[in-house]
Amino acid sequence: MKIKNNILIYTLVALVLAGFVLWFMYGKTSSFFKVKLTDKEQVNMDNLLSNLQTRCIGRYLIDLPSSYSNSGNDLIKIKNSKIITNRIYQPAFEQYIRLREQELLATKSTSNIDMPYLKNTYQLPHGLKGIIFERVENPNVDDAFRMLEAYLYSNGVLIKIEIKLTNGMADRYKSDRSSYPTVYTDTTSERMSELNDLLVRIQGRNENVIPTMAGSCIPNAFIADNKSDQESIDTLYKSSNTSQLRFGVSINNYIQENDSLLDRSGEIEHNLLSNDGYILRKGMRKINKLDTEELLAVGKYSSNDNQRYDFILITNEKVGGIKKPVFSLELLNDELTPSPYSQNEIVNFWDAISQTLRVRPGAFLDE
Repeated sequence: MKIKNNILIYTLVALVLAGFVLWFMYGKTSSFFKVKLTDKEQVNMDNLLSNLQTRCIGRYLIDLPSSYSNSGNDLIKIKNSKIITNRIYQPAFEQYIRLREQELLATKSTSNIDMPYLKNTYQLPHGLKGIIFERVENPNVDDAFRMLEAYLYSNGVLIKIEIKLTNGMADRYKSDRSSYPTVYTDTTSERMSELNDLLVRIQGRNENVIPTMAGSCIPNAFIADNKSDQESIDTLYKSSNTSQLRFGVSINNYIQENDSLLDRSGEIEHNLLSNDGYILRKGMRKINKLDTEELLAVGKYSSNDNQRYDFILITNEKVGGIKKPVFSLELLNDELTPSPYSQNEIVNFWDAISQTLRVRPGAFLDE
């Protein structure tokens, strides 16, 4: 009986220890790893976090200090379209598109047979302010490969949209059409329809304007939902102060990974160890009903031996879709200039910002 009792006790202890290990590795890291700050560090964090402003990125909201703004180094793709935005006054916009048209008219293709470089110009639909240029994709390719280059002015924002098309209907492409029918085709009507649909759904916005209707936020603009857009958003936020900390955000609603951040953590840790780095923290976090995974890595920059911090939080990585876009938040510090904040302060800053992530109310259309 005594032996059986001992076995039972050992079994219970083993289960408790196993449970602790799993919780340690994959538990709610934000509550388990409470960062303790000195009085001075707490004052620094109170100052840094004293004026948070809600930002709309994709279908999500996150709070960042008011000193943070979009760096302009964005990569925005909606289905087949690439989008660039910039705040500008209307007279400057009008001058810009006049100069752009002159530039395209003066551009020469490598081969004269592909001229003119600017094939057509079109007005925007529904009386919108702007223009669409249909041009050859670049001076070194056949004129069968083209680009629709649209400019829209909305709410003080220049919105540029580029979408590739093919028009291989010229007689000189007859043999190419026979050999490569899926390449030398005519997608003009399809791409123009896609572009016009996007133009009537996109509008400029101020950074502090949080939309209430279904759709996706991109820097300086908002795109109303159509239930089918493939969205890919990569953007960077930098601070105007001396923190040297920046946030990268990546969003997509059409890619599902086979493995998750935590699934890859072993490989990540191996690479870190080979470069004198380590994983400071990893695990799962429940943030405003979102199941997220995070990994906080610390190492050295190879160029100057400065401390390197790379913190990542991801949600929906393996289940991403139209209703569950993948959202990745990454904190990095500057390589050349050491951050004035301690490691504990940076972790505290990360926890404070990352825990504000949530889905924007009304972001999705009801089925």
